Amino acid sequence: MSNEMRVVVISGAGSGIGQATAVHFARSNFCVIGCDLSQSGLEETARKIGTGNFHARVVNVSRENEVGELFEFVKSLKLPLHAVIPCAGVARTGLAHDLSREEWEFTLGVNLTGTWLMAKYSMPIFMTQKGGAFVAVGSDASVRGASGYAAYCASKHGVLGLVRCLALDYGPLGIRSNAVCPGFVQTPMMDSLFAEAIDPEAEMKSYAKEVPLGRFALPVEVAKVIFHLASDEANYTNGIVYSLDGGATAGHFG
Repeated sequence: MSNEMRVVVISGAGSGIGQATAVHFARSNFCVIGCDLSQSGLEETARKIGTGNFHARVVNVSRENEVGELFEFVKSLKLPLHAVIPCAGVARTGLAHDLSREEWEFTLGVNLTGTWLMAKYSMPIFMTQKGGAFVAVGSDASVRGASGYAAYCASKHGVLGLVRCLALDYGPLGIRSNAVCPGFVQTPMMDSLFAEAIDPEAEMKSYAKEVPLGRFALPVEVAKVIFHLASDEANYTNGIVYSLDGGATAGHFG
């Protein structure tokens, strides 16, 4: 492994956006540390990459000791930390009065606390280096509400507030923090959400009609935006919300 190689840490790397992002960075000659709860998902990611530039770690991002151990491993590689990308996410449907405390805390634990813990343990490394990129994965639910998604919207709104504070607090140290906010992306999470509907196909078509481009995003399309925001091409980009939703949040459509 070359001393010029840089490290990227990606949570949720076992499927969906996280997997596509891990593959994209690894194929661009980055050393990728991918973490996920699913060992089989990480093995699939490793097969897709097909190189030695991938380290798989089973981590629950809502548990501080596990995230701390993840970044101790990062430091042990003695390579520059280029970017940290929290992609791990879960979605639970339900009205506020129907949600159990466990469902609420699980959703916020992964989506919001997990993102904060990734920041808590990466920022000291970035500070020592005097630079780095933190690219969080929010959602269109970071910028607007969605009926029946109380916990999910609360968690994703929180991610956006956190990222904006990171941009202000650590920007003077040369550390950039941004958020990518996709609409529906063709991932296993999307499939599982629509599977809960009475008529999944009709539900999917209904949501697709709200997108001016007429379709949902592909995971690789999100990965490419994340890659750009983490790259030197975005050196003056800090604290932005990159809406990647085909125009769905631009205004009323239809």
